[in-house]
Amino acid sequence: MPFSDIVAVSGLLLTLTTFMFNLAWPALSEALALDEYQSGPLNRKRSRDKVREAVYGRALPLTCAFMALFYVNLPAAVGIIRSSTLDLWDFDVDRTLYVMVVLALLAFALINTGLTVKLLRKWRNLR
Repeated sequence: MPFSDIVAVSGLLLTLTTFMFNLAWPALSEALALDEYQSGPLNRKRSRDKVREAVYGRALPLTCAFMALFYVNLPAAVGIIRSSTLDLWDFDVDRTLYVMVVLALLAFALINTGLTVKLLRKWRNLR
C-alpha cells in the first residue's frame, strides 16, 4: 500500500473519531456542568448516574480510541521524524501530513484523558 494511502486512511480515522467526539460532547459537557454540592440523596444519585454514564459510555471509549490510533501510528511517525531533515522549501507533503495527523491524535488523546479525569473526580465527589 502506498504511503499516500496510509495518510488518507489515518486522516479518515482521525475524522471519524473527531466526529464521534463531537457527537459525545453535549453529554460530556452536561456531565461536567453538574453541581457537585447538591442537596438530597436522590439528586446526588441522579447526577452520579449521569456522570458515570458519561465516563463509561462516552469519555473512556473515546479516550481509548484516540490512544489506540496514536499508538498504532506512532512508530511510523517517529521513523519519519528520525529520517527527515528540516527543509522549509523541499519537503515531502505526504510524510509531513502523516506526522501532523499523528500529532492531532496525540492532542485529542490528551484532551480526552483530561476530560475523563475531570469526570472521574466529579463522580468521586458526588459520592
